[in-house]
Formats: sequence, structure tokens, C-alpha cells
Amino acid sequence: MFTDKISNKNSTARSPETDHSPYLDKFLLWSSNKTHTKEYMEIKNGHKKSILIVDDELSILKLLSFILAADYDLIIKKSGIEAIAWLEEGNDPDLIISDLMMPYFDGSSLIRNLKISGFYRNTPVILLSGAEDLAEKVKNMPFKIDSYMEKPFNPATLKSQIAQLIT
Repeated sequence: MFTDKISNKNSTARSPETDHSPYLDKFLLWSSNKTHTKEYMEIKNGHKKSILIVDDELSILKLLSFILAADYDLIIKKSGIEAIAWLEEGNDPDLIISDLMMPYFDGSSLIRNLKISGFYRNTPVILLSGAEDLAEKVKNMPFKIDSYMEKPFNPATLKSQIAQLIT
């Protein structure tokens, strides 16, 4: 089930059950409207493990959603700043998948802040990146990365790594 949560001073969260307007794919409708204080998407499937996905590329977000939505509850963020804000609300995902290279607050900064916080120190992390020297970058990071994959990645390999990390 798709749940779009948008906080705005003048609006409330809308869902297909309460809004009689056409319910369109929220991936395609992410607004650049600056009046929203929070904007994110959750795909909930009941009592499944939750994965926070952080990436600035719409195509990767759609691909990861397609691959993982049947098996996991997904929380999708478009930047490290949005992810930190969501986590600061007290949310606790079972796993984090983050792009390494994002504008403003990259994956390395996001993970460093989470590991320093202590509360998310044991939350498994998978880094995704198109960087050719990803293995070297991960090796030189001052914090633990549980897994990493170069883009493009094999969906079966990603699902296998996720299953190993959150069983």
C-alpha cells in the first residue's frame, strides 16, 4: 500500500481512501514545492522488516521499490537531509540502503552521522554507487559499512545481501 505523507501548514496527509481525485504514482509526482516541510514516501506491507532507501536518482528509487516492495516495508528519501529528518522523528529502520554520491549531504556524511549517534550504530548499511573506486572508498571510511554494490547492480545479489543482513 502506498502512503504519501506530506506535512504542510495548510494541508493534511492524503490517501487514496480519503481523496477522491485520481491516485497517481507518487514517484512521478514528487513536488519541488518549497512549502512542504516534510516529504517522503512509505510503502507498507504489514509487519515486514523496514528498509530506508536514500537516493537522489528517481530511476534507482523506482527500481529498488519494484525489487523490494513485495518483501519489505520501504521508506524512500531523496536526500541525506530528508533521511536524517525522518530518523530524528524516532523512526528505526531494520536496514539502510544509501547512494554514496548525492548533493548537499552525501551517503558518507549520512552514515557517519548515524554511526556517531550511537542509536543507529548497529543498523546494517548497504552503500550503492556508480563510482569505479567504490571498494577503495569503503575501505578508507572511518566507520563500518556492512555491504556495498556498484551501480548497475544485480537485483538477486542485492536481495541476498539484504536477507543476510536483516535475518
